[in-house]
Amino acid sequence: MNRKILSILVAGLFTAPGLASADDSPWITEGSATVGGIGTSKSGRDPSKIEEYQDLNSGVLSNILMRGRDSENWIDFYGENFGRDDQFITLRGGQYGTFKYNILTNWIPHNFLEQGLTPFQGSGTGTLTPNGAFPLPNPATWNTVNIGYERKDTKGYFEWQAASPWYTRIEGQQFTFQGTKPGSGAVGTSPGQGYMDFAIPVSYTTSNASAEVGYTAPGMHFAVNYLYSRFDNGQQTLTWTNPFFGNNTDTTFLPSDNNYQRLGANLTMRGLPAASTFAARYTWAKTTSGVDIPGTVLTSGSAASSGVYTPTLANTDHFSGELNDQTLSLTLSSTPMRDVDTRIYYNWQKRDNNSTQVVFAGTSTVNCDSGPCEGALYDYRKNNIGVEGTWRLDRANRLAGGLDYLDTHQNRVDYDDVTYNKVWLEYKNTSLDELTLRFKYYYLTRRSNFLLGNDGVNAADPDYLNRFVERFDNSDMNQNYFKITGDWSPLPLLDASIEAILRNNDYPNTTLGRTSDKRHELFGILSYGDFTSFRVSLIGDYEWVRYSSYHRNIANLTASDAYNPGAAPNSSNYNWSAKNTDDNWLVGLGLDWQATEKVVVKGSIQYFKSDGNSSVDSQNNYGNPIPISAYDDWKQTAVNLKAIYTFSKRWTFTGGYAYNKVSYSDIAYDGYQYTIPFPGVTNNTSQSYLNGYRAFPNADTNTVYVLATMHF
Repeated sequence: MNRKILSILVAGLFTAPGLASADDSPWITEGSATVGGIGTSKSGRDPSKIEEYQDLNSGVLSNILMRGRDSENWIDFYGENFGRDDQFITLRGGQYGTFKYNILTNWIPHNFLEQGLTPFQGSGTGTLTPNGAFPLPNPATWNTVNIGYERKDTKGYFEWQAASPWYTRIEGQQFTFQGTKPGSGAVGTSPGQGYMDFAIPVSYTTSNASAEVGYTAPGMHFAVNYLYSRFDNGQQTLTWTNPFFGNNTDTTFLPSDNNYQRLGANLTMRGLPAASTFAARYTWAKTTSGVDIPGTVLTSGSAASSGVYTPTLANTDHFSGELNDQTLSLTLSSTPMRDVDTRIYYNWQKRDNNSTQVVFAGTSTVNCDSGPCEGALYDYRKNNIGVEGTWRLDRANRLAGGLDYLDTHQNRVDYDDVTYNKVWLEYKNTSLDELTLRFKYYYLTRRSNFLLGNDGVNAADPDYLNRFVERFDNSDMNQNYFKITGDWSPLPLLDASIEAILRNNDYPNTTLGRTSDKRHELFGILSYGDFTSFRVSLIGDYEWVRYSSYHRNIANLTASDAYNPGAAPNSSNYNWSAKNTDDNWLVGLGLDWQATEKVVVKGSIQYFKSDGNSSVDSQNNYGNPIPISAYDDWKQTAVNLKAIYTFSKRWTFTGGYAYNKVSYSDIAYDGYQYTIPFPGVTNNTSQSYLNGYRAFPNADTNTVYVLATMHF
């Protein structure tokens, strides 16, 4: 929403009393208008992580709140941070029983990198060229680059209710993303040949339009709705100079345009026998897209440090994507007897992939083990059925449980049929006025039909390894989940809440891949005091996550048992395991204090710590595995303090201070340099060029703000 439209909107806001009815009901308006300033000082090479989703730059702060009412009409308006990167505005209103509407715009920045370095010029455009010619080993000659985009969501709806029980609703939305995001491209054809960091241009627009017609009566609701959505990308390719291929132009392909449409119908019937309610929903959706298949690809030439464009040899020069999705949901909720509630449901999903089948010839540069390279067209069918019940044993005790079954049939090359079975129980007790407890447990199993169990001729065949590699998203799994929540108020001004979750996943038939993952969570809050005078709250949160996996290292590719994980280990071919652990801590203290009759003080301090660790073990200690202690370690401290002074019924003044500090350590970034290897050299076409994304996140900010608010 531009500033001109915004000015018209706000100006029209205060003429709202003209909407009042002709009767004697008065139009009542109330609200506030705030203006002030913010000043921020930053330290650190890259403070983008501190202000990743907010605008902390020094400048003007403002917001407006307004409500208007009479016996027939109403209107609400709120806006904040006008003209800043995190602006928000919403306008709602209507006429009781006749119509209602809402208009909203929300701006959200996403900052990734500040003051990075790149050997390219043209960042933010679709063409990246170097300052001269590669190699460019000296970062002092590079250009600075900021990476980030602005997301702007604008949406609104209008609903006509005057023809009750019929209603009509129309809605429109537009989401835009403008700027850049981090990305990279391979310099050569293998990981050892380096890579390039990019600022990838982002110019996305998603436009949605929908309409719904419905009928609402005491015993029934019926609606039909239609949605059309279009995604447009203003920059669908990124061309860049590739030093490995003789400084020729390489291409990175970005998201293509697509269209989506959905037709849906909903039916709800109440007052059926056994106090039942029946609900049904059906949707049909279609997604289409299209993109040209490149006829050539940049690859190695006959001489060192040269590049040529070779044919891709595709069976078509254009890809047409088409996905057809259908869903059906049926639910029957009943009370067959006193104190017993039941719910039976069935869900069905189906996807048909009618996209173009693209096949690259076996002699193409797009190589798939010297054979034809064929794109996979994924489709599936899902059937889900379940039953749930709740039994109120007495006024203070409730027992609930359920069974759930899900079957998925798909055309993946590794699994075609996957089934889930889940059983759960929940118990809630409220027998004590000051204490409420709830326990929930479920056990879930997943069983899959593995299709690669007979791959490969023998242990010297690379395909033989497929027999032992299981993907954790579809492999056999057993899950145990337990959750307990409690709320306790032992004294009139003392409240406590706790929540604990334990979730353990085991993959019993996996040889190579993820073998288990576990997550334990504990959250608690303790509050004491009266909000009208003095109240303090202590918050604590702890999460522990572990992922265990088993793998095979193969250096001697020609050994007769190279691809058999059960073979005796040697220094070239052996198995190894990994355990990745994350410990996350959060401690916070909050304060609400009515210091005087006119002064309210609010404050908080939070400390967050994430400690990662990767422990690696190998057979006979081959490969000299080294545990990694600096593994995605975060620390963040945030302090907020503000005082609100009520000068009069009309005027309020606010002053505040905020401090935020972030530190980060990871073995992938410790000792960071802009080139790999470092120092850069002038005779290495496989050299990697980095821009500093996530390399220097250690930073802190100090922010001071003052606000004056007029109430009306």
